[in-house]
Amino acid sequence: MEFEMPKVPRGSGEHPIALVVVSAKDLAAASKFYSKLFGWQVHPMSAELAGAVPPAGPTAALRSNVPAGFPGIVPYIAVRDVDAMLARVVAAGGTVERAARSVPMVGKLALFKDPAGTIYGLTDSAVARRTPPMPMPVGSNPRPPAGAICQLEMYAADGAAAARFFGELFGWGTLPTMPQYVAFDPGAGPGGVFQSHTPSMPAVAYIYTGDVEAKLAEIEAAGGQRMGEPMRMPGSGCFGYFQDPSGTSMGLIGP
Repeated sequence: MEFEMPKVPRGSGEHPIALVVVSAKDLAAASKFYSKLFGWQVHPMSAELAGAVPPAGPTAALRSNVPAGFPGIVPYIAVRDVDAMLARVVAAGGTVERAARSVPMVGKLALFKDPAGTIYGLTDSAVARRTPPMPMPVGSNPRPPAGAICQLEMYAADGAAAARFFGELFGWGTLPTMPQYVAFDPGAGPGGVFQSHTPSMPAVAYIYTGDVEAKLAEIEAAGGQRMGEPMRMPGSGCFGYFQDPSGTSMGLIGP
């Protein structure tokens, strides 16, 4: 019997996750790892930053020299006016983590913490592009190309509060699914879930692969480390977790 995901209300599509920044202690090693294992096209931008284009989904960036305690990944939400949205975030109970700044060849960026203290970014670099929806690749949903960033899992101490915060500010659709989980759908690009059980892992990005077990073996051979064994949900899909050579925790989803 094929598993069917609950139908999460589709968001407005105006504020998708347009960029995912991955922490990389060794930028050269991280660039080689994601290029070889997932087909990301990696382009050096500075001594501390490389842009990356996965086969589908949001673009990515690899960033070294991150502060101690900074999350392994940060999703950036597309907005038309970074300063105006940052002001709205603060009015809604969030806080500024890093004020808006212009980055050459990228655009204006800012960082904020939501009411639970989880860090997100804002970017105006992708507002002109229409991003197709990317449903969670389980059950009868379509599968993205291998190597795509296909889902995110974000910590939120109070799922209902997170649903209100991101729904009112960014037009995301949300739906409680299981205990301690609230699914979200921006209406464009990948969606994901808010989880309230593990504050020590505030953000995890999932990459699609055709074979989770085989990919974990490749990851170990390339200097990464698997985190436990793959978990299969009958009729749904297979989930795996790993740390890349920088120690950043990531997820895998496969059939």
